[in-house]
Amino acid sequence: MYIDPIIIQYILIAGASVCTFMIGLLWSDNKREAIIESTIMYLVENNYVKAKHIDGEIELLPLDEVDNS
Repeated sequence: MYIDPIIIQYILIAGASVCTFMIGLLWSDNKREAIIESTIMYLVENNYVKAKHIDGEIELLPLDEVDNS
């Protein structure tokens, strides 16, 4: 039985693409929380957003509730 090398090439490319997609999907899922946390911390530390420290956690303040303290 003869299988055309071009068909084998397309099958291998499709398989590699699926594997790469799944690795990227799983990797990004694990890093999402860390990325969000570091972004929020950067914004708070550089005064782009206002926040309060409450019980060891940071709570972001809406713009209409920002106090001048």
